[in-house]
Order: sequence, then C-alpha cells, then structure tokens
Amino acid sequence: MFGRKKVEEPEVIEKPIEKKPVVPVFTPSRVTTIARDVTLTGDFITNDLMEIKGNIKGNIISEGKVHVAEGGFLRGDVKATDILVDGNVDGKVIISNVAEISNTGSLQGTLETKTLVTNPQSHFDGRLSMIPERMKPHVDPIPEPDQDSSPIEY
Repeated sequence: MFGRKKVEEPEVIEKPIEKKPVVPVFTPSRVTTIARDVTLTGDFITNDLMEIKGNIKGNIISEGKVHVAEGGFLRGDVKATDILVDGNVDGKVIISNVAEISNTGSLQGTLETKTLVTNPQSHFDGRLSMIPERMKPHVDPIPEPDQDSSPIEY
C-alpha cells in the first residue's frame, strides 16, 4: 500500500551442525622406536619414551618411560622413570616410579623401584630392592611421660 514494496524476508535454511568427535588434547611426546629387525649396540640417553621392538645391547638412561615390546630384547642397564616389560630385559634396572612386567615379560638381573606390578605369567629372576621411602613403616611416637603424674606404687 502507498507505494511501498513489501520486503521479503530471506529464507533461512537451517543446516544441522556437524558434531566433530571429541578428541582428547595431549602434548605429543617424541618416541624413539627400535624396530623389530634392528640390533643396536651402544648407550642411549633420552628424555622421551623409548620403545624397543628389536634388540639393544647397551645401557639406557631416560627421563621418560622405557617400553620393551613383546619380541624385544634389552641386554644392559636401565635408569628411567617407568618401565613396561612385555619382552626380555637382562641387566640392572633402576626405576624411580613404576616397573611393570606383563604376562609376556621377563626380567633377569636386579630391579630397584618404588612400585612393582607383575602379572601371573610374568617372569622375574634376580634381586629386588624397593626404594626406601616406600618401605618405611608408619610408627607412632612413644608418648613422653606426664611430668605431673607420680609413679605407680605396688
């Protein structure tokens, strides 16, 4: 009416919002992997996860976790935060946190750790030392005698 054009409202098409799967956010760490066909001789120092699927003859120092995969073999000493043994380890192993030997795992030598996790078919042959902080028993202090009380007379 009165010369005005009727303004058509634009047609709104609602598209369903695609929900993306929730992916956990994590900071990827680097992984050093020794493949199944590889045999290495030498010492390794790393801050990251070390996964051994092949054979290593040497020592490992890691600020991270060492995983000896099923079929993997490590002959040497290990000093690390954690270790998971699914394969074979022969040597002195010092772990500041958790050492786990799985059903397929075998560890021969000495092991020093705070926590040891074993499974029914796992194999351990050697000497085990638990880190002392974990072994201290809780002892209540002996109470001091009351100064005001008199000794009991019989």
